[in-house]
Amino acid sequence: MKVVAQVLCLSGSLRRVSSNSAALEAAYRLAPSTLELLLYRDLGELPLFNPDADVDPLPPLVSELREAVVSADALLIACPEYAHGVPGAFKNLLDWLVGSPDFPGKPVLLLNTAARGSYHAQEALAEILTTMSAQLLTAQPLSVALPGAGCSPMQILQSAERCAELQAVFGVLIEAFPAS
Repeated sequence: MKVVAQVLCLSGSLRRVSSNSAALEAAYRLAPSTLELLLYRDLGELPLFNPDADVDPLPPLVSELREAVVSADALLIACPEYAHGVPGAFKNLLDWLVGSPDFPGKPVLLLNTAARGSYHAQEALAEILTTMSAQLLTAQPLSVALPGAGCSPMQILQSAERCAELQAVFGVLIEAFPAS
């Protein structure tokens, strides 16, 4: 089967052992051959957003981020909640994408990995992405209910329930890009 869509996976967490990053890593390993998942790993290396620096030439890591977003057919975002909001590092990434002329209309699917919910951050993230003119693929984030920090990709892959939740993610992505 040919690849239907290339999906850039963005974790909103800087933690070394992050449930959000683990969910995306598990999705990467489990993805069907019709989806090419790419993991973005430079969140912590991006410079702080400054509108004065949002001009050509862009800082190299910002340019690479924007190129990765442009190349992707969709974004898959797993973002934690800190103090009822979007973590600063991830908001910084989004701020760098605001000025990208290629971002409006970009299909985005949100994951919520918190077993007890992280609704404040998810709602804030959806609001930010809507303001940025993203095309949210679902009205609510899809759930991959993980126990919290310390979860590994292998633990996720060993759980039939978590794998079924990831399969639902793939279903939404494949439905958004029907094979031609």
